[in-house]
Amino acid sequence: MARNLLTLPSVDEDDYLVNLADWVEATAIFSADRNASREDLKKALSRDGDSKDERAEQIANDVFTELEDRAKACGESGKGKNNYPFSLDSTRTLLTLSASPVTDDVIIYIFLLAITRGDMSSSTRKMAGVDPTKVFERMCADVLLNFWGGQTAHSDSLIFGTARPKTKAGQVFPTNITNLCEKLKEGGGWKNGAQSAGAGDGKLDVAVWRRFSDERDGGLIGFAQCKTGVNWEDHLTKLNPESFSDTYFISPLALHPVRVYMVPCRISAHKWRQKTKEGGLLMDRCRITQYSHSIDATVKPDCRLWLDEAMKSQKQTMKKVTAG
Repeated sequence: MARNLLTLPSVDEDDYLVNLADWVEATAIFSADRNASREDLKKALSRDGDSKDERAEQIANDVFTELEDRAKACGESGKGKNNYPFSLDSTRTLLTLSASPVTDDVIIYIFLLAITRGDMSSSTRKMAGVDPTKVFERMCADVLLNFWGGQTAHSDSLIFGTARPKTKAGQVFPTNITNLCEKLKEGGGWKNGAQSAGAGDGKLDVAVWRRFSDERDGGLIGFAQCKTGVNWEDHLTKLNPESFSDTYFISPLALHPVRVYMVPCRISAHKWRQKTKEGGLLMDRCRITQYSHSIDATVKPDCRLWLDEAMKSQKQTMKKVTAG
């Protein structure tokens, strides 16, 4: 992961508030006392030359308001603990990492933060034998199922993207379509004559459903796209659930699936409504964290493997910067 997590984002960026909030969180993780203050951010902005003291103070205030909102947005676990891995003091001016070393209770949020700010290019992202984009897909499948009400005899999720099990049959797009229709109890399977997406997934990464015991058409189905990287906004409209089922299923679904877009970043409040119109049901870092209970037992260990290597890489970068 070549990118320095602690590089101060520019205030000229469109999403500078959420990016600066990420920077404060990352600073708290790597600082010796496990915290970062509003004053630390103000000084960094002034020192970097991006802002004069008065503007730097206003930006710092807005960033800490964003951090306070994140704590609320992440929700509480079943244990009554906040899912947000940081705490704000009574004055809302000091952010502190709640657990060090990072525990399983908070690792999901930290992992999502790291893959947001890290380099997700195909040549760099894999660490300790773990591809974080595939871990993210697996995580999203369980998180989306939790939001859909959990696994039952009539509800489940299916990974349709690159993180699906690597079987010979699993790499054949028509076979994957038939398998999905069997799970949904709708669609009839692969439509003869349809043009296969080949080794791809037709932009569908995760399918989720909740149906009835009568097995009649018309269950609640969601089709999700999971995107990492800085260009996530370019893909918001790529998945069209209605077109997907019309193109590949023998019988189009009775009800159009809900379009879902899942990203590890925090989406700015001022963009939310427009991005929802473009991408459908949005699940950003905080929403994913809120529903990250009851995920597959293999997900958190893979998060930890990758995150441990990423943190080592960041510490090495910090040493080089200090030495320079």
